Amino acid sequence: MELYPFLEYGTIYALGGELSDMMITFYKTDNHGRVRYYTIHDRQEHLFTAHSLTVIWGKALTSGREKVYPFQDRQAMDNHLRKLFKERIQSGYRILYSFSRKEKYRKLFQDANETLAC
Repeated sequence: MELYPFLEYGTIYALGGELSDMMITFYKTDNHGRVRYYTIHDRQEHLFTAHSLTVIWGKALTSGREKVYPFQDRQAMDNHLRKLFKERIQSGYRILYSFSRKEKYRKLFQDANETLAC
């Protein structure tokens, strides 16, 4: 008997059972040609709040410094996400990879790409 028949193989689920909504990775090279990465995702739940963003930055995609931002509601999280996008783009980062299950995040990614193209 399967415990979770609704889970499909290969699907990312957060601990609470909801699907992760988005992930984006930025990159930039410094004056010495070294690449820096900055990843934002909502795959990691926070113990005391309903919503959170995890930010990982450093010289490698799989390691580096990490910070979790907890939020009481989705609107506060979305506002902070937009702020992080603006800061990264203004500091010279470009989009390497983006994924979203929701249209509003795909629109945000598209807007960021258009800003970079200007």
